Amino acid sequence: MKNNKGFTVVELIASFSLTMIISVFLFEVLIDVKDIFVETTIKTSIQEKMGVISKNIKYNLPPVGSKVTCNDASTCFLTNNKNGVNESNINVIIQEESVTISNQKFDMPKTVKVDLNRSSLSVGNNCYLKLNLVLNSPNLSKPYNYSAVFYFSTYS
Repeated sequence: MKNNKGFTVVELIASFSLTMIISVFLFEVLIDVKDIFVETTIKTSIQEKMGVISKNIKYNLPPVGSKVTCNDASTCFLTNNKNGVNESNINVIIQEESVTISNQKFDMPKTVKVDLNRSSLSVGNNCYLKLNLVLNSPNLSKPYNYSAVFYFSTYS
């Protein structure tokens, strides 16, 4: 009587095949999770940066009786006119890699660029300043839109 302990070649090939198929699926899931993590990290970084920019714009909005003008879709000047005298000028400038408010420059996160053709900065008749940024990154599945509206009064 012969005692056969061990695996046949067919059993080994079948077990290796199953192991490889399971490994491929696990690696696909791992790659998807990594992409989601990177995209979420970039979006969080963008939101933090935009929060700081919005807070700075809101803090620097002109007081009552001021004048706001926009030269184009990427530059606005806010002038504080008190008693006919220009007391302060606040410039908001959108560039591809940064947003500048007066002399303070806010750089975009790494790999993130502002789409200047689709971003805008405008002043409405109802005393509001609207900031609309479209941000692109190779790590984002689609462009990230950020919009904010800031209200102020030009009446004294």
